[in-house]
Amino acid sequence: MHIRFKFLVIVLVLSIISYIPPLYAQKKKQTKTQLQSQQKKIERNIKYTKRLLSETKNKKRTSLNQLSLIQKQVKDRKNLINSYSNEIKLIDNQIRFDKENIKQLQAELITLKKEYANLIYQSYKSRSNYDQWMFLFASKDFYQAMRRMRYLKEYNAYRRQKAQAIEQTQLELKQDIESLEKQKNERLGLLISKESETQELEKDRLQKRSIINNLQQKEKDLRGKLQKQQKEWNKLNKEIQKIIEKEINPKGNRPPLSPAEVQLSKDFISNIGKLPWPTKRGNITSHFGKHNHPQLHITINNKGVDFSCEKGATISAVFDGEVVKVLQLPRYKAVLIKHGEYFTVYNKLQQVFVTEGEMVKTNQSLGVVWTDSESGESVLHFELLKQINYQNPEKWLIRR
Repeated sequence: MHIRFKFLVIVLVLSIISYIPPLYAQKKKQTKTQLQSQQKKIERNIKYTKRLLSETKNKKRTSLNQLSLIQKQVKDRKNLINSYSNEIKLIDNQIRFDKENIKQLQAELITLKKEYANLIYQSYKSRSNYDQWMFLFASKDFYQAMRRMRYLKEYNAYRRQKAQAIEQTQLELKQDIESLEKQKNERLGLLISKESETQELEKDRLQKRSIINNLQQKEKDLRGKLQKQQKEWNKLNKEIQKIIEKEINPKGNRPPLSPAEVQLSKDFISNIGKLPWPTKRGNITSHFGKHNHPQLHITINNKGVDFSCEKGATISAVFDGEVVKVLQLPRYKAVLIKHGEYFTVYNKLQQVFVTEGEMVKTNQSLGVVWTDSESGESVLHFELLKQINYQNPEKWLIRR
């Protein structure tokens, strides 16, 4: 009875030991994959932001958008370096975990080998004394004798099998540690190579300070330009509101929406937080609402969001709708699209591909972004309204 109980305990312990590593291996693989995916995304963002900054580097005029881009660049570089550091910490933890596993398995292996050697020795000694036969002949009946015979065979086979299994597991863990050590060295080497990123980060910080100093020196002029831009936008917004009011209230009595427009509004609402961006690539350089600039003594009142994108970028519709108006402004164009009781505005376009009254689909190209010849910047101004009430577009667009 004591031998059988000991046998069951060993089976249970070894089953638990052999069961833990696969679960941990699966978990660590997912975490590492997430980190590497994050790193690739940040590197793509840095590359894209550098491209946008390169389009403005030869221009004399410094702008708030340029400052926003360099601030984002600094933030992305910090995140990239932190991500690689976190992955190295993760690998270190994995190595420590596997080393502890090896120690446990080595101890189990030593114990089993001792027990197995003792069993072989006892079996050898008992050959002349017929102990095993006596164990069988001491059975109360034939069925008990058969059970004892099967138990002896299974017990011996079990020890050989488990000793081989632990040896194999130990070998696999050693290989795993070698692999992890190799990965650690690779990541350390990569982190060392990322010292160039740290140097670039310092350059970005210096450029950021230079831009801030430049803007602060021209703060009065900048404030004047912002006021001029705000007047242009206010004029445009008033015109857009008049158009929208005419759409929703053409004869002084607001008519009910048609069944198709009601359904379109419902579909639009159901996609809150899931609408595609109006640009395939882009960085948000000015957010919705009224806020003070953190470095400059100026107030920004944005009715939408601004997307900095590459020169010649194509602008697309964020949802199905009808083109209500194509507005021609002094330097660029704007498109107003109706989605039931919701409206979207795509401002600062160089070219427009759609016409008034045209029905458009989600992601359909509307035109090409306008590029400022003085600053070299290409910035889309995007607004979203429920009737004449401005909404925060970032709450409606999918997160990137």
